[in-house]
Amino acid sequence: MAASVLLNILLSMVVRSTDLPLYIDTIGTIVATALGGIVPGILTAFVTNAVNFFLDGESIFYAPLNMLIAMLSAAWFGDYSVYKKTLKHCDGETPNKKKGILDLLLYILLLALIGGGIGGAITWYLYAEAGDAHVITGFAGWLKERFGIGGFGCHMTAAYLTDVLDKAVSVAIALMIIRGVPKKVREYVRLSSWRQKPLTMEERERSTRKLRGRMSIGMRIHLIIVFSTLLMTLVALIFSIVSFRANMVESLSTSAAQIAYLAARSIDPGRVDAYLEYGDALSDYETTRERLKILKSSSDEIAFLYVYKIETDGCHVVFDLDTVLSDGRVVPGDPAGTVVPFEEGTEKYKDALLAGQELPTELLKDVYGSHIASYCPVYDDNGQCVCYAVSNVESGLVTQRLEHFIGRVILLFIGFLTLVLTMSIMMTKYHIVYPITGMTLRADELVEQIGDAKEESLKKLEEMDIRTGDEVELLYRALCKLTGDTVYQLNDNRNKSEAINKMQSALLITMADMVESRDSDTGAHVLKTAAYVRIILQGLKRNGYYIEKLSDKYMRDVEMSAPLHDVGKINIPDAILNKPGKLTDEEYEIMKTHTTAGKKILENAISSMEGDNYLKEARNMAAYHHERWDGKGYPEGLHGEVIPLSARVMAIADVFDALSSERVYKPAFPFEVAIKIIQDGAGTQFDPLCVEVFLESVAEVKKILKKYQET
Repeated sequence: MAASVLLNILLSMVVRSTDLPLYIDTIGTIVATALGGIVPGILTAFVTNAVNFFLDGESIFYAPLNMLIAMLSAAWFGDYSVYKKTLKHCDGETPNKKKGILDLLLYILLLALIGGGIGGAITWYLYAEAGDAHVITGFAGWLKERFGIGGFGCHMTAAYLTDVLDKAVSVAIALMIIRGVPKKVREYVRLSSWRQKPLTMEERERSTRKLRGRMSIGMRIHLIIVFSTLLMTLVALIFSIVSFRANMVESLSTSAAQIAYLAARSIDPGRVDAYLEYGDALSDYETTRERLKILKSSSDEIAFLYVYKIETDGCHVVFDLDTVLSDGRVVPGDPAGTVVPFEEGTEKYKDALLAGQELPTELLKDVYGSHIASYCPVYDDNGQCVCYAVSNVESGLVTQRLEHFIGRVILLFIGFLTLVLTMSIMMTKYHIVYPITGMTLRADELVEQIGDAKEESLKKLEEMDIRTGDEVELLYRALCKLTGDTVYQLNDNRNKSEAINKMQSALLITMADMVESRDSDTGAHVLKTAAYVRIILQGLKRNGYYIEKLSDKYMRDVEMSAPLHDVGKINIPDAILNKPGKLTDEEYEIMKTHTTAGKKILENAISSMEGDNYLKEARNMAAYHHERWDGKGYPEGLHGEVIPLSARVMAIADVFDALSSERVYKPAFPFEVAIKIIQDGAGTQFDPLCVEVFLESVAEVKKILKKYQET
């Protein structure tokens, strides 16, 4: 198998380097199947495409085809195949050469039907062309020019005929290799997976007759494997499709919002009225238009980009760029001053547009179809909205990319399914069905025979030498070990449960660290704040404060989810997050949005989980850890005990760590100064009870700070 995989990869690399009109990446698959059987063939096929995927980025999607070639080759080279009959003819009889040639030709044509026919259709579906196969592209172009066949027909014809040549060369080379392998070596490498004395054909037939029409254990296991695997695959496929679509919509919405934002920053608000009246007669009008064109061309996803001034009679065009839709329609932009009436999609936002309010990025319909539209207001020096910069993304992009994604995922799943099912069925056959069948036959002989024959049957049973290494081998010891195995299983389950809890906590820390790693000055921030939160919660419970709230589960949930309090910073630009100096008012407002962003992220996570869970406290901390006891915080200006307790605790932990840690814009405050600031904030910025227990635990706080300073 290793040699066959290496042969496939080396030959495919040679083809890539020479640009030959061949693939010859299935020779090793044919050889491995002919010599080793269907399992080595399928494994060789899958591993070949998996390795080539790292070389060309697409081979993994064609793995099912290579595996199908292995199955066809297994039928061709199997015990009852035409190839084996031809070998037997060579051993003692005169072969029918004409029939042999016709059968070999049929085998090549069937291989080409898989590689060129099905493979060509997959390539067309994924790329609507021949991909990187320049020969197929050229051949298809010649067919179209010569015979006037459609693009798909030309592509399929060229792909199939080219693959016939490829498979003819591949089969010829594979047969030379197979014929060159000595008979003893062929028998040695033939994979049967027997780990016992094999059953004879007569014994297998006798076992089958004993079932008398009942479903065998092998068939039951095979059905369970097939249906369970298909069910898991279906669930995973549906989940991946839903996730991909949601991510794609979010990505396109972000692109639309970014382009709209940049376009809005390109407009001089003081010149909007002049642009409306004089349009391209102004020298700076064309300059601004060119800037907008550059913005639009910077993203292939943007379909429309225009600037409207909203009046009661409709949308007055300031700028409107020409565009070409995905279906080929050319939509010229309206000249400056044109009044566009409110359409169905924007009619419901008419009042908000007239008021100069920001609109959410969402799906809107107009005469050109459905679009993901983003409206970004342009404000003058007085803070008045003078116009809107609008960018649209065709919603059809989501469907188009989703279709390609589904195709790739299905092909990928088919490859893995084929591999899993083949391995499962073969393992079941040789490690369960055959050993149990053998033991049943020998047991029947022991029951039916007595005297000397009984000893002979026992000897036959011992000669089976079953070495499956699993429950079948240990079957006769199962009863005496039942109690011990049960205890072991309970302990094992408990250890696994503890390991899962630790892994869950580690994943939370890792996810938080991934967010925090963007901030160059927050070393060990999530670990320190979580430790401070634990100290404050324990102090509150020790002093009897908020005792009705501080259950063990609540404290565990808060401590576990504390690392996620700044998860919303993932939405903050690096330039603001890591700015060495003081933030401007505008930058500070952007920075403040990390609370609402974190709340939204965690609410989305909560909505996908059933029942009560610790992420609810993570949401509270992410959203409200910048609220103040006196109500002067953000984002909602909550005050006193209206602020969730977990957020009040996190507020102290977060501020203290910020004070006691070095930042790019400041050195670390001395420990005593940081503690004094926390103390002074009691009753104004912080919950006084939380401050009280925090100050009572100064020694523990100092140990934590020292620990992470040293590491």
